[in-house]
Amino acid sequence: MIKWLKYLEELKQEGEIGLFELEFARFISTLETRASKNLISSVVLLINDQLSGNICTDLTALGDSVLATKLKLSSLDVAKLIDELKEFDCVGKPGEYTPVILDNDRLYLHKYWSYENELTDWLKEKAQKSDNDLSKSDIESVELLFRDSIKDELNLQKVATTLALIKDFLIISGGPGTGKTFTVNKIIGALKRQNSDVSIALAAPTGKAAERLSESIDLELEGIEASTLHKLLGARKNGEFKFNKENKLYFDVIIIDEASMLDIRLWISLIRALKTSTKLILLGDKDQLASVEAGSILGDICINADNGFSVSTLNVLKKYENMLEKSDSKNIINNHVVLLEKSYRAKSNSGISEFGKAINEQNVDKTFQVIDQFSKVDIMPPSSKLLLELIDDYTADLISGENGSQFLCSNKKGKLGTVELNKRIESSIKEKLKIPSYAEWYVGRKIIITKNDFSTGLKNGEIGTCYKNDANEFCIRFDSSVEILTQQLKHYDLAYTITVHKSQGSEFKHVFLFLSDTLNSVLTKELLYTAVTRARESTLVIGNKGLVAEIIKKKIKRISSIPQKIQK
Repeated sequence: MIKWLKYLEELKQEGEIGLFELEFARFISTLETRASKNLISSVVLLINDQLSGNICTDLTALGDSVLATKLKLSSLDVAKLIDELKEFDCVGKPGEYTPVILDNDRLYLHKYWSYENELTDWLKEKAQKSDNDLSKSDIESVELLFRDSIKDELNLQKVATTLALIKDFLIISGGPGTGKTFTVNKIIGALKRQNSDVSIALAAPTGKAAERLSESIDLELEGIEASTLHKLLGARKNGEFKFNKENKLYFDVIIIDEASMLDIRLWISLIRALKTSTKLILLGDKDQLASVEAGSILGDICINADNGFSVSTLNVLKKYENMLEKSDSKNIINNHVVLLEKSYRAKSNSGISEFGKAINEQNVDKTFQVIDQFSKVDIMPPSSKLLLELIDDYTADLISGENGSQFLCSNKKGKLGTVELNKRIESSIKEKLKIPSYAEWYVGRKIIITKNDFSTGLKNGEIGTCYKNDANEFCIRFDSSVEILTQQLKHYDLAYTITVHKSQGSEFKHVFLFLSDTLNSVLTKELLYTAVTRARESTLVIGNKGLVAEIIKKKIKRISSIPQKIQK
């Protein structure tokens, strides 16, 4: 075993695994005096998978894992490996309290097995609950709110608004421009007509997304302002939340935007803090990048959604919507999901919607056809000349106060990563404004917070711009309206260009996406789709077309058992 642990140390030095995987392997080896190489390798793979965003490790898919091959697991007989793992005390059956849980052919850390089952049990409970009654006045309210809709045309926004009145749990998923926030306005209007005293909370995972949600809500709906989900739950310094199982949120309705960004822990924290009577409505794009932390929960819940409904729900909806069909999905949550498909975005002639759709469908030929058809979307190979031109134009816009464009990068490192591009952009700005190269702070400097800071109230992902206050001190003004002195900042980077992950929940007039020069684990069709659909008017991808084609073919695969556990 000592020899095998030394091999794992070599894998760490090569960058194949991290310190956490190595330390957990050492922990298990001391816990299990007769630990085998297969046990140690399995838990190393499990930790690595969890850190990569998976809730569990699928032992039947070891042949697809590069790390499993390096750990000598991919060639093993799965049934024999499972039998071997069952012999160890640290590996328990579902319901047992052991560090590792073996659930059929999937391996979990106990915490994540517990999270997954708590969530799926909650979803099943919601699915089994009977629909609330839909009164005549409710129907009249919805009709009034959608009086301008086209007659005899299926309006899924109208369907979602009606479902929000009769169900205590609802997901509204749709791509950019499909009217998710428009629908929320209608839902809030219908809920207030149903009960004028209804208490409603709006939240989103990031400050930027919360700000956008607040801006999109009708001014007539005073008293409703969006916050971050962490703020809503009452985040504390120790990582826990003020509102939890023992101390429930008091709202009648909670609406969460950008739900694709919610990881498994945030989902659990949220549902634990809900009263039984609270109505939960989630908005998001199931096809966007998943959360940075473990889980692809929104996608897992919506995996078999088909805009079809059960007979009982259809009986309610068909009172005024006669174009819906009975669902063939085995997903018990299907009754609680509406997929908005029609794009209402004003700049529909830009081709961005078509570009994103082709990428999302993993249709390479169609993607390139869209580029040929529309002038506002394009893919260009990287070159020194192109990079200089783009940086020069971008810095000129920044200096003049034009904030319509945003540089996005697929990766942090590399010639076209955020670290290098931010340095080049800042150098260009300093040169144009004749700012000394050694000067750290100057008016207009753009930064992004990289870690939550309870002393200032700043959250990871918040973007701010430098200015001088009346005392001639350098301060940073953030999107959340927070203003602090530069010397109070602790964890931040430049934000002239940000990663695609950091751009979620934001939108810009023009997007310039810089891809790594070679295929890597980050480059997937979800990242490409998320990036190009951040734009309202134009998007340019800087990367070789051959690489783009490979990215479109590559899909994120995050492992969980949620889809299976919410089947009939």
